[in-house]
Amino acid sequence: MSNNAMSSTETDIELLVRNMLSPECISNPYPVYKQLRAHPPVNGLLDYPPGTVPGVDTPYPAWVVTRYEDVDYVLRNPEIFSSEDPMQANSSAPSLMLVNHDRPRHTALRNLAKMAFTPKRIHDDIVDRLRADIIKIVDASLNTKMDFMVEVAGVIPAMVMTYLMGLPREDYKLLVRWANAFMVSSDFTPAERQACNEELFHYFVDKVEKRYADIAAGLEVSDDLMTAFINAEYQGDILSKEEVTLFCITLVVAGAETTTYFIGNLMGVMLEDPSWFSKLNEDRGLIRPFMEECLRRDGPPQRLFRLVLKDCEISGQEIKAGDWVAFFMASANHDESIFPEPENFIIGRKNITKHITFGRGIHHCLGAPLARVEAEIMLNVILDKCAGVDGSLADSRRQSGGLLAYGFSTLPLELIAKQA
Repeated sequence: MSNNAMSSTETDIELLVRNMLSPECISNPYPVYKQLRAHPPVNGLLDYPPGTVPGVDTPYPAWVVTRYEDVDYVLRNPEIFSSEDPMQANSSAPSLMLVNHDRPRHTALRNLAKMAFTPKRIHDDIVDRLRADIIKIVDASLNTKMDFMVEVAGVIPAMVMTYLMGLPREDYKLLVRWANAFMVSSDFTPAERQACNEELFHYFVDKVEKRYADIAAGLEVSDDLMTAFINAEYQGDILSKEEVTLFCITLVVAGAETTTYFIGNLMGVMLEDPSWFSKLNEDRGLIRPFMEECLRRDGPPQRLFRLVLKDCEISGQEIKAGDWVAFFMASANHDESIFPEPENFIIGRKNITKHITFGRGIHHCLGAPLARVEAEIMLNVILDKCAGVDGSLADSRRQSGGLLAYGFSTLPLELIAKQA
């Protein structure tokens, strides 16, 4: 290959990276990921971590890591790739717990979080209430043309957060707005994003402060996650009041929006191939494999950032300490060398557990079981109540506000009620 041809190729790839924040790429990034996987990491992505504000905060140029093997390498080596996010730390956003911590503090925080995030509290105690609420939501939506993202998917995860943390149910609408702004995936102005960050922070400062005061006064308080974070103790370690506040914020921004997109993407698959409705209805045992393949192919979380602590090499490309790395779990989940025919929706893949939508290692998402429970109950309720789903993907639109999440901004459809 001539030097001119080599230079042209490099320029094309660099241009591809610079254009990753275009609305076209954000709404359908997978063709771009496929082109990038054919090359070692490329430097130059100027994107924004959660909570930062485009137009206010200045992004660092990041190496784009897209191959499964390379993404896995970043995830498995936290001693090389730090989660402490200097860009977010310098922004107006509250720092995220666990997400933005390294060992040894990460280990201590995760142990404390596990004391609060028990299967009983995030599953057993909420399943019946969650099912009853989803039944009400679906019943109110039957036989009406609606935007599923607004009427169903956008309600369930934020509503779950309200009763996980003992908040007023009607506040779920506030949580939805704040999460959307924080996760840089909606069309907010810089001023609106900053205002949402401040509102979110002060809301939980006030709620946590009151909970501490009620406990100190000997009043009876609900046994929810907020109380559990306050009371959590592991080997003599406890959370500070600020850390409790930030844990509550982390749950909302990390859980509400991504689960909303996950639920919407599940319904998108049903519109893409209507035969899935009858298949799942006839064999409910297919629901979990259906969900996992959706998490692999259409998983909402696209990428995360890491700060490089030590000189290293990724696919032959030298990466220096102090560099910034953006690694794309969504691209790894479409790596042909791991998942053949990655764009096709194929349930029953023997290696489906290798998908890394929820991360891996010390940063595997604590909320993954909760997201799966919400989605599974929703699918079962819809299958119980409905004879089918009517709609066309041609009428839908994927969000194009930011590259952090893949999901629908609008998903018009109609849930057709079963005949009595």
